[in-house]
Order: sequence, then structure tokens, then C-alpha cells
Amino acid sequence: MLTILQPWLQPFSQFPWHFTGVAVLSLLLGALCCGLVLYRRHSRWQRDTEERLEDSIQTRTFELQVVLNELADKNRILEEQNTLDALSGVRNRAYFDKKFQAELKRSRREKRPLALVMLDIDHFKRINDSYGHLAGDAVIRGVAQRVQDLLKRSSDNVCRYGGEEFALILPNTDAAGVMTLAEQIRHSIAGQPFTTEVAELQVQVSVGCYVATATAEMVSTDYIHAADQALYQAKTAGRNQIKLYPSPPTEAEPTVAEGNPDELKL
Repeated sequence: MLTILQPWLQPFSQFPWHFTGVAVLSLLLGALCCGLVLYRRHSRWQRDTEERLEDSIQTRTFELQVVLNELADKNRILEEQNTLDALSGVRNRAYFDKKFQAELKRSRREKRPLALVMLDIDHFKRINDSYGHLAGDAVIRGVAQRVQDLLKRSSDNVCRYGGEEFALILPNTDAAGVMTLAEQIRHSIAGQPFTTEVAELQVQVSVGCYVATATAEMVSTDYIHAADQALYQAKTAGRNQIKLYPSPPTEAEPTVAEGNPDELKL
């Protein structure tokens, strides 16, 4: 057997370092090839893992955004419900207080006029006493709807201020504009009776208006007091009328007829 292999083994015995070098080089090349293959496989696995992770993150991010949007919608609906008056369907007093403060600051910042309208249903106590509270509720809903229908700008707001009284916030509206709108409202309410479960009821309103560009010293109660004074003047003048408060709240208040304001607002 050795005799047969001897011719083949002779070169190894004659040039041992050469064959050793070739063997080592072959091992190194083999190891290098194996390392390259392993590196490429690891790189491919790492790239696939990163892509799967990125896809997972994008999916989770999208799902989270959907949940956040749904939550924001529910919060917006809840806030909307909390700012609506249950009877009239328009904004409530809490919304008025918050919104008017915001518009007051904007009027002061932009130096544009801000109008406030106080509207009161005439002889409302008589409606409740004569026809019942269900008829009175129907009248409040009807008045609120007619006022809302006449507001053409999204920035205008009608709020139920309390009882049978409503407040209108009209940004960037001058005296001529507020008087024109107030007359349209008065005419719309007085011009057509309101349908209730009891009868067709003729209703009238008295309206007080105030317009001013807010200064640094003015607060919301200045507007409310002025508009309320104009409303009181409309009541004392015979009701179913519109009055505009003529002077800013920092000046002397106008003289009004003597009487009990609570009695005049029936």
C-alpha cells in the first residue's frame, strides 16, 4: 500500500513547507469563504428583522393613532354635550362665560369691535302661568331655533343665559350690524306664532345691545352690564323693542325709568 502511495507522497517529503503553506492558505480561504457566507446570512437576517420591526412599529403607531383619534372624537363629543343647553339645544351659560372671555381678548388684541346682545322673552311668566311649563319650554326651544337660524357666521354664538334670557356673542360686529341682526331676530319671533302642544302662541322679545372694542381695562362684566342696561331700557319703553347702550361702561350710566327689573322681565 505504501509502495503504491509513495510516488504521491514524494512531493510532500521534498517540499514540506510549500504544501504546508498551500494547506494553511486553503484553510484560510475556506474560513474566509465560510465567514463571508455567514456574514451575508447574518446581514440578510438582520435586514429582515429590522424590516419586520419597522413594519411592526408602523402598524402599532397607526393603531395608536387610530385609538388617539377615536379618543379625541369622544372627548370632543363629550365636551360638545357639556356645553349644550339640554332644553334649548343652543350653547349653555358655561360656554358663554368661556367663549366671551376668549372673544374679549381677541377684540383687545386685534382692536376690532365685539358686540353682545341680551335677549329676553316678554311676559314669559304669563305664558307659563296660562299655558303651563310644557308650552313655556316649547317657546324657549322655538326662540332659540329662530335666533340660531339667523346667525350666518360660524363665529357668532347664541347661548341660553338663564331662564328665558339668551345672549349672543358677535365678534367683529359694529353698532349698525348688531342693530340690523337684532331687528331681524325681533321681527322673526314676533312675526309668526310658535306651535306648542297647547296652542299657537304669539311671542315677543326685548333686546339690549352693546358694542365696543375692548380696552386693557375692560372685563366681561362691563359688556354684560351695558347690554343688560339696554335690555332694561327696552323693557321700560314698552317691550318688543331693541335698545343700544350708547356709552362705554367706564362713563356715567344712562338714566332709566324707575321700577323693579325683575317685574319688568316677566
